[in-house]
Amino acid sequence: MMVTPTSGLVTTEAGGTATFTVKLNTQPTANVTIGLSSSDTTEGTVSPTSLTFTPSDWSTPKTVTVTGVDDDVVDGSIPYTVITAPATSTDPNYNGLNGLDVSVVNKDNDVPNIFVSPLSSLPSPVLTTTETGGSTTFLVWLGSQPIDDATVYLYSGDQTEGTVSPTSLTFTSSDWRTPKTVTVTGVDDTVVDGNVVYSISGMALSSDANYNGASIPTEWVTNQDNDVVDITVSPLSGLVTTEAGGTATFTVKLNTQPTANVTIGLSSSD
Repeated sequence: MMVTPTSGLVTTEAGGTATFTVKLNTQPTANVTIGLSSSDTTEGTVSPTSLTFTPSDWSTPKTVTVTGVDDDVVDGSIPYTVITAPATSTDPNYNGLNGLDVSVVNKDNDVPNIFVSPLSSLPSPVLTTTETGGSTTFLVWLGSQPIDDATVYLYSGDQTEGTVSPTSLTFTSSDWRTPKTVTVTGVDDTVVDGNVVYSISGMALSSDANYNGASIPTEWVTNQDNDVVDITVSPLSGLVTTEAGGTATFTVKLNTQPTANVTIGLSSSD
C-alpha cells in the first residue's frame, strides 16, 4: 500500500485544504477497504472517510482531501494526523495491512485584537461630548476567544474634559465577541477654552498571555465648550446718590474664568 505524501501537508482555519493519494502496490483477489480518520477533528476533517480498491482499479491512486477546521482561539499552528486504519478484505494478503499515517499542520487564523466601533481618530474625531453633560458611546469586543477572562481597563486622557463609564469591561470565553457599550460624558469647566480633543485609552489584563497587556485602539473625543467671554454689571440703572454725599453701589463680575488677571477701569462721566 502506498500513501503519498505522508508529511508536509498544511491546512488552514480559513478552510484551506490539502490532499494525498492512496493506492495498492499489487492486485488484490478481493475488494480492499481502508478507513480514514482525523486524530483531531477540531483541527481537520478527512474526506472520504474510507477508500475501497477492487481487483480492477487497485493501481489507480485515490485522492483524499483534508480540510482545516476553524476555532476562535489563538492557538497557533496545530499538528494532527490522518490515521489510515488497517485494511479489511477477504484477501489474506491485504486484510489487516496498515498503511502509513499522514502528518498535517493546521494554520491558525485568529489574532488577539481588541476592536472598537466606531473608531474615532485624529485629526477629526467623530465622537463628541459637551460641557453641558452631553455624552457619546462606542463598542468594545475581542477578536478571538480568550482561554481565560480578559478585563479591559478604560481611562480618560483628560478627566477635566470627559469621563468614561464603566471603567472596566470583562470578557469571558463565552461572551468575548459580544460588543459591550462604553459611555463617555463631557465635563464642565468655567474657562473659555474652545472645543478640546481628548483621548480614551484602555489595556487588558488576563492570565491569557495573548491578551495580557493588549491595548485598545485609542478613541479620540471632542468636548464642546459652553463658556462665553462676558462681564456682568448689576444693576445697570436706577442708582441714586445725593449732594449730601449719599452713595449707591453696583457689582462687577466675570462670567467665565480667565487664564490671567483682568483689570477693568472705572470712571465717572461727570
